[in-house]
Amino acid sequence: MRARDFLLRPHNRPGDILMVTPGLFVFQHAGGGKANQYFLRGFDIDHGTDLAISVDGVPVNMLSHGHGQGYADLHFVIPEVIERIDLVKGPYDPRHGDLATAGAINLVTRKEVSEGSITLSGGRFDTARALLMASPHIQGTRSLLAAELYRTDGPFTHGEDLRRFNVFASITRPLSPRSDVSATFMSYGGGWFGSGQLPAREVAAGRLDRFGHTELYEGGNSARSSAYVRYKLREPGSELDLLAYALDYRLRLYSNFTLFSVDPVHGDEIEQNDVRTVRGVSATYRRVVTRCGHSFDTSAGFSVRADSIDSGLHNDVARERLTSVVDAHVEQVGIGVWAAEEVTLNRYLRALAGLRANYLGADVTDRLEDLASEGDPTSGVRKGTRLSPKASVIVSPVPDKLDVFLNFGVGFHSNDARGLVRRGEARGTPMSPAYGYEVGVRGRPSRKLDLAAAGFLIDLDSEVVWVGDAGTTEASGATRRYGVEAEARATILPWLFADLDFTATHAAFTGNAGNASAVALAPRLTISGGISAQHRSGLAGRIGAVHIGDRPATEDAFLTAEGFTRLDASLSYRRSRWQLGVTAENLTNTKWREAQFATVSRLPSETSDASCPAGTRGASNDDGSFAGCEDVNFTPGAPINVQVALTAYF
Repeated sequence: MRARDFLLRPHNRPGDILMVTPGLFVFQHAGGGKANQYFLRGFDIDHGTDLAISVDGVPVNMLSHGHGQGYADLHFVIPEVIERIDLVKGPYDPRHGDLATAGAINLVTRKEVSEGSITLSGGRFDTARALLMASPHIQGTRSLLAAELYRTDGPFTHGEDLRRFNVFASITRPLSPRSDVSATFMSYGGGWFGSGQLPAREVAAGRLDRFGHTELYEGGNSARSSAYVRYKLREPGSELDLLAYALDYRLRLYSNFTLFSVDPVHGDEIEQNDVRTVRGVSATYRRVVTRCGHSFDTSAGFSVRADSIDSGLHNDVARERLTSVVDAHVEQVGIGVWAAEEVTLNRYLRALAGLRANYLGADVTDRLEDLASEGDPTSGVRKGTRLSPKASVIVSPVPDKLDVFLNFGVGFHSNDARGLVRRGEARGTPMSPAYGYEVGVRGRPSRKLDLAAAGFLIDLDSEVVWVGDAGTTEASGATRRYGVEAEARATILPWLFADLDFTATHAAFTGNAGNASAVALAPRLTISGGISAQHRSGLAGRIGAVHIGDRPATEDAFLTAEGFTRLDASLSYRRSRWQLGVTAENLTNTKWREAQFATVSRLPSETSDASCPAGTRGASNDDGSFAGCEDVNFTPGAPINVQVALTAYF
């Protein structure tokens, strides 16, 4: 059922492909070329700090990234190349290590397509897209080639001029009836302008258009090229999977979140750079045997990843550098080893136990260290190890129809290497652990209905995080998240289907009492659902809604990040050699905020606390001078957006 959901949902943006996963919300974050913002199980994951994302097992998250730890940009993915999405929630699976605290996602690509196609699409906001997909016939192999060109201005008065290209090539060749080897190459490049995050007070006062801008030079450019080779061997009762990959990545990002708070003369534009190469290998072995009427499923594996990183932070004016705040080189290595044993005692009971061991080592060279104070060195070497036990019990009172499960697991996310080498209170821990607990039920009362529900609790230890926008470290207390989630998939008619996902969570700092315990921007309520159709006449479509509730934007809940409900629809008609489709996002033209943060920002006209209107509050610098108004700054969600696509098959 989930595979069908994936095929029928619109994928106008690469991040949209993840919205099929129950409970996961993905929004664009200040510019169409910047990584998405992710929400799952009470986590505002920002750009990927607590969600491990991979494509065919190749990691997407960038460690010790110039903008934020775990930065996961999916713009290099062509949505139509993805065959399925594997989702694991919580830190319970021993196969997943760093960043897999809220969960882990692996996008699995196709090996071939049954027919070639050319798609031309376009619509509002000067949007245009061209896509080519083909599986050239090569004797004894499977292959897939895809290429994409895309551009849009978005709904903004200062157009995004977003342009990107993607290339994908894969070939799979059998070596024997039980083994094959595949090689894949992917390349992406893009550039854009952003309208920035707008102070809500200016929009409310009518001095700033909802789709206006406060900065002309936000945006950036990004590129990613990767290649990987995979070998698979399948023997009776066992399988072996070997993977080796290499990628080259670069990002130049221009932002201005605080306007004129830091520098009232030149403004607060910053430039963040990240240039890196990543190399890695991984291996997984699995063997299933039956002894004394019991099934033993044994699996083990390892992974090695090495990042060579050049990272920078600079103060700019009109994309011209004024001063440098960070200029660092980082060599970072991560190693993971894991093993798991799943025992099926009978039709009614099975259990799994696993253990994962991780090593992290980082060597930081700060090229500006001669400017740093002697008491706060910013170069050095830091290492750390961590053991992560996992366990699950699955009881099946009605085999094949009802499962009750209990999960426990310890996971972690690594912290930015530049924060690890600092001394004293500003020094971070290499790996911040997370402890997860879950109880749930899965049921299939009939072939037409899938149901699931779970209650969960995740404790995340205190941490010291690297603030990429300021080039400093910042303390963050221990947090606890608990909640419930439910999902349903139903076949109403042979061609008509329904789905519904619901998550309610509570997130708070465990060490804070009183009114200052809320985890800013942590989602409290998310709901998504819809009706999909796929008729043998060639008609297919979907109408669906997503809802996210209000949530605190500050720890004391003084500011609120507004929730919204958005209605989307798609319709297509397929004949043998062509297909016509139309998608409409935000059918009701709702005014919604796609990204929003509590930010201290200052406009040129704001000179003291008295300048801050009701609903905001003044903030001061360390020396007592006026810093600006703390307010919700947001990126507006698009109004109704209609796109039309025509596909020719060959």
